[in-house]
Amino acid sequence: MNKQPIGFIDSGVGGLTVVKEALHQLPAESSVYLGDQARLPYGPRPAEQVQAFTWQMVNFLLKKHIKMLVIACNTATAAALPLIKANLDIPVIGVIKPGSRAALKATQTGHIGIIATEGTVKSGAYVKALRAKAPKIRLTSLAAPKFVSLVESNEAHSPIAKRVVADTLQPLLHEDIDTLILGCTHYPILRPLIQNVMGDQVTLIDSGAETVNDVSMLLDYFDLANNSGDTPTHEYYTTGAPSMFDELGEAWLELTAPMHAKHVNIEGEADHAMATVPEAKGKTIVVASKNQGKIKEFKTMFEPAGITVKSLADFSSVPTVDETGTTFEENARQKADQYAKDLQLPVIADDSGLMVDALDGQPGIRSARYAGDGHNDAANNAKLLAALADVPEDDRTATFHTTLVLAKPDHPEADLVVHGDVSGLITAIPRGTDGFGYDPFFFVPALGKTMAEMTAEEKNQISHRGNAMRALEDVWQTWLEANG
Repeated sequence: MNKQPIGFIDSGVGGLTVVKEALHQLPAESSVYLGDQARLPYGPRPAEQVQAFTWQMVNFLLKKHIKMLVIACNTATAAALPLIKANLDIPVIGVIKPGSRAALKATQTGHIGIIATEGTVKSGAYVKALRAKAPKIRLTSLAAPKFVSLVESNEAHSPIAKRVVADTLQPLLHEDIDTLILGCTHYPILRPLIQNVMGDQVTLIDSGAETVNDVSMLLDYFDLANNSGDTPTHEYYTTGAPSMFDELGEAWLELTAPMHAKHVNIEGEADHAMATVPEAKGKTIVVASKNQGKIKEFKTMFEPAGITVKSLADFSSVPTVDETGTTFEENARQKADQYAKDLQLPVIADDSGLMVDALDGQPGIRSARYAGDGHNDAANNAKLLAALADVPEDDRTATFHTTLVLAKPDHPEADLVVHGDVSGLITAIPRGTDGFGYDPFFFVPALGKTMAEMTAEEKNQISHRGNAMRALEDVWQTWLEANG
């Protein structure tokens, strides 16, 4: 018998579809749920970044003394499950293999469809899992990135949701599919709309609900089931807005009492398996971030010169520096100077954002929090479009900006500061799926594309961040020789 809770993690509220089934199948078990709404969607993000975010969620839940971890997110399962399982001493379950087994059991024609986020489709995780069991099975995959936003913005029952679902699923209607895997835990919330489009002849597989069957089995296998008879407890946490989480969660779980989700900031959690970090030898630069994408960029720049690159994840005890400046440069300087002082190492920090001319430079330094602390990209974009509703298309000029600051300990007067910009227009309709934040609405006339429509190479050549990095590359070695 074990009265400790089961932990559930997801990029948002989608994982509650798994919790709902757990409440039904395992009513004696306590649970702790964390949804990373502040950073969703996970689907368009690089696998390394998804791994980092997943580790931060895991490390938060480990402090809640969970006895089992359910990665109730297909994108995180595809990117991080083997890594998480290899480093934890509790059972860890993802949602892909259970959904795959159920689909193989259900299909009569041998043709299975898979709808999922871009990240899950690109990973090929479902294809690998299905073909490992049935090498000759016919498979058709389709990315449905807009479905997550519909759920998270509480539009799952709206006319626009009906239209988006119908338009998205059109490519599957003439494929002779008899079984369709809902390869994202957000998608079951749209199940009635999906079923209506696909027809009653198609069996829908809820990968998250199928996962709970495995959870039940493993609880018994490892003798972890709670047979105490005590009333179970259920805790809900979100990195986004608790009020929005409560509204969605209470409706989906059909709760008779208020949910009372709590807001948490997990950016201070380690983005890797917890381990002792050896002291670096020789010259070291610390990146004031735990974002794996940023860290990789700086490693590419500094490591060929023999510089060891570390991140804030390597210094778990260092206090977080709040951004209280009124400009991008002030915020970047605050972080670089304070972390350099605390760590007694050179530190590089950045601050970025979107400046819209018709809005007097807003959202500016509050770009990530434009709709309020804890809100997500969808809410920020919605506020931006509302603010520009009466602005003519040609007057929607805007600039993406990045400031990078490289600081040495106790010498703020010696800060190396570089900037990067890219100019464009804010569109009324999102375009592209290879970006996040404001990318789908930021149109660059020179390329005739939004930032979300560009390849990684195109974006690097013209982006504000790419321009800032090139400016830094021109001068950092001279600065380090003089100030190292």
